[in-house]
Amino acid sequence: MTDAGNPQQGGKKDKDKNKDLAVLVDDKLAEVNNSIVTLMGRVDEIETRIKELESEGDLEELRGKMQIAVNSVVANVNGEIQALRTSKAAQEEELRACRAEVESYKAKVEALEAQLKVCMAVVANMSNGGSRQASTTPKGMRSNLLSIVGQGTHGRSTIFSGNSKPTLER
Repeated sequence: MTDAGNPQQGGKKDKDKNKDLAVLVDDKLAEVNNSIVTLMGRVDEIETRIKELESEGDLEELRGKMQIAVNSVVANVNGEIQALRTSKAAQEEELRACRAEVESYKAKVEALEAQLKVCMAVVANMSNGGSRQASTTPKGMRSNLLSIVGQGTHGRSTIFSGNSKPTLER
């Protein structure tokens, strides 16, 4: 049985409460000390970095150097872009010249085809004694030409060898 008026029993509870409170205060104090140590470490790091930055020179001087470097890179890139534009323009001009040359060759081929048709028609007429109309279609011209080559003209006959090159015999 406990006696509420007994000072010894109530004193023990107070001592236990004081112990618990002291332990909590000690734990909190330890946390605060750890936080202070951590913050002091960070402050030391910041001070060290500030000293490093100060030893590197004036911030404005650093900005000036960086601006010069950036301007140099921009100038180089702009120069390369201009060189590429010039090269592209030269290539486009060369392409236009090539296309014009191709068109010129096409026109020459068409003119030569027309001349060949006329020549084949003349040869066909000569081999037939001029009595028959010569064909002007490519297939017809080929058959007319082959018939002429096979018959020969003016005392000559044409014989094709295996490599499809004509040879003349007398």
